[in-house]
Amino acid sequence: MGGRAFPDLCVPRMNHQVYEKVKQTALKILSKRFISATAIPEAPEKLDYGDVDIVIELSSSTPLPHQQVALDLRAKHIKNNHPTYSFAVPLEDKDIEVQTFAQVDVQVCLPGDLAWTIFLHGYGDLGSILGMFNFSDGFTSNHGGFFVRIKEQEAQNWSASQVFLSKDPNLVMHFLGLDKHKFKSGFDSERQLFDWAVKSRLFSRRSVMKRKENSETRSRMEKRPMFRRFMSQYLPSIPDVDCDLTQTREAHTEAALLFFDKADEFNTRRTKVLIENAEDHAWYIVKTTILTPLAKLEAKKLNEVVRALKRFVAFKSGEPYICDEPEMDVERQARFAFYITEADEVNSKLRDWILRNWEEVRTRERQRAKGSRRAAAQQG
Repeated sequence: MGGRAFPDLCVPRMNHQVYEKVKQTALKILSKRFISATAIPEAPEKLDYGDVDIVIELSSSTPLPHQQVALDLRAKHIKNNHPTYSFAVPLEDKDIEVQTFAQVDVQVCLPGDLAWTIFLHGYGDLGSILGMFNFSDGFTSNHGGFFVRIKEQEAQNWSASQVFLSKDPNLVMHFLGLDKHKFKSGFDSERQLFDWAVKSRLFSRRSVMKRKENSETRSRMEKRPMFRRFMSQYLPSIPDVDCDLTQTREAHTEAALLFFDKADEFNTRRTKVLIENAEDHAWYIVKTTILTPLAKLEAKKLNEVVRALKRFVAFKSGEPYICDEPEMDVERQARFAFYITEADEVNSKLRDWILRNWEEVRTRERQRAKGSRRAAAQQG
């Protein structure tokens, strides 16, 4: 998108008349092959256009017949940047000697995702603006839908921290407190669109202004004029009325889980994350206060001993012991976090036990690994 897919061709920005002609012609042609073909709504008050954006639904098992689509559109060049395909369609202009083209972008989405794709990409930079509101309060919008993030996991694994809420734009707008009818009917002006966006329950002028100095935000402001106008002109023009009314991230999360009926899934996953985080912290304490300074283990040997302790140590009535058989299932391994004090110290009994037994435990793990390699060689 953006009209820059063909830098070696003459692809001038289109005035409204040319844009509408190219769009309607492309829609008429594409609708014969794809019944879902829909133009993505452009930002209001645009004076010219870099391309025409169209979205179609197509099963993941069915590749876009881009060569045939190019023939249908009479396109001379194609650029495949899946899920978007750009087509250079010749423009008829008798007054210009050099052949000019219009860029038609066809974005592919899965069946049933058409409305969500339009919500995500419609009206210029609206999706980026709403996404900025969402981010600070722990929400993410992408091609997969609307997600709430598990705060305690996002730093370690951003993707895994996301809990799916919905891919229905009407439901999402309802939760955000945005007028879905206005979104569908369109906006008469950019100011009207901005006024609509800041009615989101997740909008906080203070949070957005903090993100103004973020490198990603600065980069987007440089590249996207509409986004820049929102940040530099619109935001300073509205009163800071939310300074005493801003809800916490936790409150927004609780409201979303109730609205979308996702509390059970979120809480189950979060509990698992908290346990894993506690274990990771426990092993950090064990490694930095016992194994590295006292047992003088480094790098490869340190990791080997940690694996051995996880697999061969269990507890009975709070006392550690060496198991005869290793526990390879991470979910069933003993939890060392119970033996880390609030002062981040290893329980004294466990500390002494590790110092006395780590070599024996490592020997067990080496024997196990050797046996596994031998069995694999015999099977091979």
